[in-house]
Amino acid sequence: MIIVALWGFAVFLASVFAVLLSAATLESKHKLRTRVMVWLAAGLVGYGISFISYMVNLYNDTVGILGLSVVVCIIVDWLYEGTRSAKLFVALVSCLIANVTTFMFCGTTDTLLAGRLGLMKESPYEVSNILFFIGIKIVVYTFFYILYIKFLRGKICEMIQSLSGKMSHYVAAPLISVIGFYIINLFTNQNGIFPNHYWFFPLYLTICVIFVVEFVLLINSVMQTATAMKNEAELNVATNIQQSMLPCIFPAFPERKEFDIYASMAPAKEVGGDFYDFFMVDERHLAIVMADVSGKGVPAALFMVIGKTLLKDHTQPGRDLGEVFGEVNNLLCEANSEGLFITVFEGVLDLVTGEFVFVNAGHEPPYICKKGGEFELHQIRAGFVLAGMEDTRYRAGCITLEEGDKLFQYTDGVTEATSAQNELYGKDRLQKVLAANSSKAPAEILPAVKADIDLFVGSAPQFDDITMLCLEYKVRMQT
Repeated sequence: MIIVALWGFAVFLASVFAVLLSAATLESKHKLRTRVMVWLAAGLVGYGISFISYMVNLYNDTVGILGLSVVVCIIVDWLYEGTRSAKLFVALVSCLIANVTTFMFCGTTDTLLAGRLGLMKESPYEVSNILFFIGIKIVVYTFFYILYIKFLRGKICEMIQSLSGKMSHYVAAPLISVIGFYIINLFTNQNGIFPNHYWFFPLYLTICVIFVVEFVLLINSVMQTATAMKNEAELNVATNIQQSMLPCIFPAFPERKEFDIYASMAPAKEVGGDFYDFFMVDERHLAIVMADVSGKGVPAALFMVIGKTLLKDHTQPGRDLGEVFGEVNNLLCEANSEGLFITVFEGVLDLVTGEFVFVNAGHEPPYICKKGGEFELHQIRAGFVLAGMEDTRYRAGCITLEEGDKLFQYTDGVTEATSAQNELYGKDRLQKVLAANSSKAPAEILPAVKADIDLFVGSAPQFDDITMLCLEYKVRMQT
């Protein structure tokens, strides 16, 4: 009777260890007093069932391993916050850690030392050996509990949080592992840890290593999935930031007959910082902006928001556009902890005279189409990028647009679109498709260019935003 009571308690300690790991990981939804009372009641019931089981058969760990694991999972689900799948995952992983720790460290330590200390003479189920085994368990569990708190708990909590508690796809792995451990334990109970077979000890160590590697792979797999989901969420945030900041209602100025404007952006999976903008500076001046932020993801999208806002706020009637760029550049340099920069083309069209004043800060040159002609690349000297270096000076250029002239501006996602054969779309092909559609309205030109890019790229993935803007100066504004 004493042997059964002590052995049942020794096995029961693994469940206590699993409970402590689960409680350290999950957030409670009940007061401490309630938790203690529930765990004590569950412990008494679990130990009682385990005691009866070992009374029937001292060598059968079905209740000791599987039965107590079920009790742990049920109580964890009731006492703690979170989704059911997350709580079940934590409880099963805790049971797995407790059982494998017992199997790998406690059992081997007892076998190696108990005989030499004279605590195990004929059978491991002797009072002196069981008491020694209980002591080993307490020391080992305490050590691994500290390691868990310091190194593993944070990762598991981060993993659950990243997956929003949706752990259903990952519960099967620890569940199968717990059952697998039980089967291995049955085998070792029947044969002993060190039977008189030369192959058994290497096999035993191999089994232990397999459990450890399997556990590490399980955690790494879930962490990688959580990281991927987190990155995808960040990309979605960046995409939403981009889309919400861009003018997207066309016709944009239905009451204005002097011009027609259309713009589009097809975001890539790897979100960049492309942006376009157009706005009335005053009643007779229209500003257009086309820009590309270096980098990807949320940092680029946020920097895009800052750059777009500063450019719009500082573009004021009568101000020299070169001075605007110089001031915006210095402000961006101050708020550039990520080391990003922006290539920008901005132009302001005088709707009365057709004078188009522009500054190009490291961006692609525009294509100009004269009335009745075709689009041609307008070679202009590009200045330095914004946010690249403080106190950079920018000089504005000027061209005159006549009635019926069009301007096409874009980001490098257009010309650097890549086909499955790793070929670039390029400026030559862009000019050809623009020339073929020169007579069309801006709202027709951009879809035609995008369709040609899609035809060229085919099934190849898109790695950069494809952003375009087309402006047509239709008639002079009457003063």
